[in-house]
Amino acid sequence: MAQLYIDRGNTALKWQLLEDDVLLDSGFFKNDIDLETGLAFLTNKALSHLFVASVGSANFQRQLLAWAEEKNQPKPVFVESVRESCGVLNAYQEARQLGVDRWLAMIAAFNKYDGMLCIADSGTALTLDFLRGNGEHMGGFIVPGAELMKNSLLQNTQKIHVDHARQSDQLGQNTSEAVMFGIEQMLQIFVRETMAEIEKKHSQEITLVLTGGHSARLAEGFLGNAHVEKNLVLDGLKLVSQSYK
Repeated sequence: MAQLYIDRGNTALKWQLLEDDVLLDSGFFKNDIDLETGLAFLTNKALSHLFVASVGSANFQRQLLAWAEEKNQPKPVFVESVRESCGVLNAYQEARQLGVDRWLAMIAAFNKYDGMLCIADSGTALTLDFLRGNGEHMGGFIVPGAELMKNSLLQNTQKIHVDHARQSDQLGQNTSEAVMFGIEQMLQIFVRETMAEIEKKHSQEITLVLTGGHSARLAEGFLGNAHVEKNLVLDGLKLVSQSYK
């Protein structure tokens, strides 16, 4: 029987369907799509397990529990951040206060890359988390992501309209470019300077691992010196789920 893995973020839900560790299918849908529609691909398909990483509200959990019961699917397992798992030690005194998406992304990165790591999840917010080579979480930062910055600017200024603008390290030659290029530069500089400070402090080179919906654009500012992992949270979820089976 197949297992379903769900990563429910602030704007979208990503999923992977596996059987015997083989990926059968994957996809995503926006959070404004109801579960009945978004999970319609599971019609007449029985699951053995359903694992979930969610940063959404309790309302989403209630909806997914109700969906699973109605469809005669296994009760969802909502994974939470803990003190230690899969070789990673949580820096938070209250382990569950660390966002589960950050926790699982760190676990996946630690189990794939060696040495000191910076895991940057670039989506609605930009989070940075640093890991020592032994798996010890050093802590991190949370700042607004590209969309939050853009929306904040539009809500608090007049006569600014932003269309799609190609990423560039050049000066913007219209309002859309000036806004979007400026935001991209801010995020890139924040990541770059923070990494440089930590590297200097600990006299160690840091490997940058990027994930999240905005990761590909952010990576363009690092000239190939970053590893983009589109499904890092799901990869971590699959690792942690082994202890539940």
